[in-house]
Amino acid sequence: MKKGIHPESYRLVVFKDMSCDHAFLTKSTVPSKETIKWEDGNEYPLVKLEISDKSHPFYTGKMKLVDTAGRVDKFKNRYAKRQEDQAAILEAKVKAIKEAEEKADQERAVKAAVAEAKEQENVESTEEAIVQEEQKEEASPESSAEDQPDTAEATIEDNVVEDVPEHPNEDEKTLETPEAEVEEPEVTEGDTEESNEDKN
Repeated sequence: MKKGIHPESYRLVVFKDMSCDHAFLTKSTVPSKETIKWEDGNEYPLVKLEISDKSHPFYTGKMKLVDTAGRVDKFKNRYAKRQEDQAAILEAKVKAIKEAEEKADQERAVKAAVAEAKEQENVESTEEAIVQEEQKEEASPESSAEDQPDTAEATIEDNVVEDVPEHPNEDEKTLETPEAEVEEPEVTEGDTEESNEDKN
């Protein structure tokens, strides 16, 4: 044989079928941490088997549950671990969803508080505007009452001004014109003689 091409761990190993306690000794390179004392008094590495020709239905013609190697327990443990992992993942998802919902609720509460504060400010501003308008309305009648005498005096003065004629000498002219227009009767010679006789 050619040197250096074969594994050094090739040695005698005991294989044991745990379902029927059947064991046999043969050579193999399979690793094993357990050992067993063989019939010849020597200790050999032990490799546990789940099934062999002494327990397989094809060779025995019988169906039986082979659980001596703990396959069901291994499956249960593996499945339980998987379930635990899935449960942990599900719990993490639920926790994340709850945190997101709480955060959304907090944001909604903050927005609602801000909106309420703005609405309150608007209400206060409208109330202040209404109060200012009422104060203006209350102050306006007093100012109008104070202004009324001035307006009455102004109207009286306007009426007086209207009654005064623009040309004050026109009435005098109209009064003087009839005297000026009165014509003196003409005196004739006959009238003078009659007047003289009357005097005598």
